Amino acid sequence: MVTMLIKNKFFSIRGHSTVTDVNGNPLFEVRGTFTLWKRKKIKDLDGNVLYTVRNKMIRFFMNSAFVFDAEGKKIARLKQKFHLTRSEYVLLGYKDELSIEGNFFQREINVIRNGEVIASGSRKLLSLVDSFAVTVPNDEDAAFVLALFIAMDNINDKTRSD
Repeated sequence: MVTMLIKNKFFSIRGHSTVTDVNGNPLFEVRGTFTLWKRKKIKDLDGNVLYTVRNKMIRFFMNSAFVFDAEGKKIARLKQKFHLTRSEYVLLGYKDELSIEGNFFQREINVIRNGEVIASGSRKLLSLVDSFAVTVPNDEDAAFVLALFIAMDNINDKTRSD
């Protein structure tokens, strides 16, 4: 199991984040760009782009974000479903059937494949910056799970700014 700690920088116009393990060792680098689409690149420690997350610019009633692979090919779309009391997410286009249960505004989120939890995350609500802890089994693509949580964070930032 790998537990990733994702901490947004206190002041970052572009949206950079640090991703470490529980001992503070760096795992990934998240670099944002200052655009209307709120684009963020997930990079390995050698600077290679693994995934890119970008918000959908034009929307009708639902916020969503796209996940692109290292070659820039769109591999998934994460949509926020509208509910009066909670937020829920639907993942479209990915090679496996994944669902996301929980409420991002609350504390716990689970990523589920075929009825089995493959990743779980929690959000710290009482801090000056957004921070998350995400636990992923060793045989899962931790960078892709990280991209999903960044996409949820982007969607929620967009929702709060509307």
